[in-house]
Amino acid sequence: MTRIYDAKQFNTVYSELICRGSFQESPEYYQLYRSRYETLVKQYCDLAPPTPLKVLDVGGGQLGLLCNKLWDDDAYVADIGGIHLEYLQHQGLKVVNWNLCLEEQPFKAEFDFIFFSEVIEHLPLPVHIVLERLRIALKPGGTIICSTPNLYRLRNVVYMALGKQIYDYFRVPENQGLGHVIEYSIDHLRWQFEKAGFENCNIEYCQMHHSPNDLVFRVMYWIGSPLFLIPRFRDNLVAIAQAPSN
Repeated sequence: MTRIYDAKQFNTVYSELICRGSFQESPEYYQLYRSRYETLVKQYCDLAPPTPLKVLDVGGGQLGLLCNKLWDDDAYVADIGGIHLEYLQHQGLKVVNWNLCLEEQPFKAEFDFIFFSEVIEHLPLPVHIVLERLRIALKPGGTIICSTPNLYRLRNVVYMALGKQIYDYFRVPENQGLGHVIEYSIDHLRWQFEKAGFENCNIEYCQMHHSPNDLVFRVMYWIGSPLFLIPRFRDNLVAIAQAPSN
């Protein structure tokens, strides 16, 4: 038996604690990208049992906060710092500073589930190194759900055709966040998960609909939206994988 997704309850908690919360992005950002969080929470519901789990959200902490308030999960958030960590701690989450680009392993076999959403595209190192650290943090048989932009998304095709810069400069990581320095195809991302020792890796193209901020690209988005029927052009990849049971 899996969890029940209650859309009304999700919308209430999302509006009160995410859109009106103290995070690094503006409230408008969370209104714009609501579909991403809703999609991942629904995926989680399909995977998680009804009883509370020990959950780690690597990144902004919004998904961990939602799980804590919707289902009373024991939620942790790991990030390199920021005002949002104080806010999340005030909301009852456990907070740890964890720079994924450094050789450190604060957790071992502790979590039932890990969210790793929109992070790997910011990491200027082979991501299988980071994924292995997260695998070690999972209990045997634990699950990770990872979302990241699709290398072949329509936006990148348009940017390349127009000669626009797609990624930020690839550089040695510092103790601060980076922009997008790499994006992955399904085959490349699956290889990274398998190299990190994960099992039962399933990766799908996913279109989490939202309107771009820039008016020109918003018009182009809606004109080109029929192309999203072709999976290869969709904006995101969603990967679900398990740590080995033994």
